[in-house]
Amino acid sequence: MGHNAYLKLNWLSIFFIFLLFVIGGLVRSTGSGMGCPDWPKCFGEYVPPTSESELPVNYEDFFTNQRVQKTERFVSLLKKIGLTDKAAEIENNTSLNESHQFNVLKAYVEYINRLWGAVTGIIVFACFLLSIPYLRNNKKVFIFTTLGFISVFLNALLGAVVVNSNLIGGIVTAHFIAAFASICFFIIARHFAQPFPSSILTSGQKRMAFFLMILIAIQVILGAELRELYDVLNHVLNFGEKTNALAPTFQYHGLLGILTAIMAIYQLIKIPKTYKSIKYVKWIAILAVAQLGFGPMALLPETASISKLFHISFGAAIFALQFYICTAFISTSKSER
Repeated sequence: MGHNAYLKLNWLSIFFIFLLFVIGGLVRSTGSGMGCPDWPKCFGEYVPPTSESELPVNYEDFFTNQRVQKTERFVSLLKKIGLTDKAAEIENNTSLNESHQFNVLKAYVEYINRLWGAVTGIIVFACFLLSIPYLRNNKKVFIFTTLGFISVFLNALLGAVVVNSNLIGGIVTAHFIAAFASICFFIIARHFAQPFPSSILTSGQKRMAFFLMILIAIQVILGAELRELYDVLNHVLNFGEKTNALAPTFQYHGLLGILTAIMAIYQLIKIPKTYKSIKYVKWIAILAVAQLGFGPMALLPETASISKLFHISFGAAIFALQFYICTAFISTSKSER
């Protein structure tokens, strides 16, 4: 009973964390990152208002001052722990004083993002509790579940910092990367709780899968860096001017995207059709090819929103599926089966 319950909650944890990427893509595509200018509430309420008339006359100044005060406390903490460069970067960021006008769509998109994050937190905490009995005979399940839970918890705190710092680069990227770390920990924990189907792949095919995983991980890091550059871009520029402004990261990301798609197709060709996870291999190839189109679409004003929604979601799916395939190569002892 406990084992089956853990596996169900582990799967729910992975599913809910993945959907945070999808909802995060929706937040970006609608420009709703500051749809709620405060945290954890939204315009001072646990449920956002539906009209600007429900807010005080000076609400923009009020929430801006509140955010600045919280950021000053965070900067003080950074200085105390020795992160003086990041503290200075935040202090010198003029966007901290920007006010945000109420927009009901953006407020509720961000509100849904936070609600989903809260539900995810409850699920991963329950999964953590169910992992405690594994301490007796399968400590790795408990260890990786705990690491996953900690990653989700820290990511929630980073979410607050992201809002209070008005989406400052670096912090947004850390928020993004922490989500990938949490989904990895839960996938590994699941493997140790119930080992994935034994692999029929040769050592050469496994090396190919690991190489593709490394490419995908590099793409995630480059994509995060590119997103920071994109967010400060002057969007009045045309396509060619934008690619030049984003050089060389945009070009590296594009070339690696092509290589990733080629390797994903090659993996599909080389892996036996009898492989139990062949459906994941197929989806990785399909999504990797689709990414070649969705990526550049972000530089066109007519398609930027669609790109932001799908590019993040597809990238997260490719990463999670390939990580699942590679995790199956990790050997488990008999006591862990």
